[in-house]
Amino acid sequence: MPTKSLEYRGVTLHEMDIDAVLQRRPQLVLVDELAHTNVPGSRHPKRYQDVLELLDAGLDVYTTLNVQHMESRVDVVRQITGVTVRETIPDSILDQADKIQLVDLTPEELRERLLPEKFM
Repeated sequence: MPTKSLEYRGVTLHEMDIDAVLQRRPQLVLVDELAHTNVPGSRHPKRYQDVLELLDAGLDVYTTLNVQHMESRVDVVRQITGVTVRETIPDSILDQADKIQLVDLTPEELRERLLPEKFM
């Protein structure tokens, strides 16, 4: 699906066009980065809220989520990596999943992925 372009602080950013998805009504919607914070001006502040709307509309959704983004894991991730994760989702979102596929990452790989200089 084409993305929706939104202007934010002089930069054009691209987000999921939830209206286009709802209008097309595919059997399955693939949505990356469930914990993503949407651009201000989007319908919902967080992508997981977009997914909830798609589910409420009767669409099936496959999405991705890194464990460090679950609210209940933030303290453990901080203890392991020294990084405080700010983008989180409520753990209750997982209660709606029909299936969860776990792809494992070692603590060392997670630390490397979360190094602050990678986000600068």
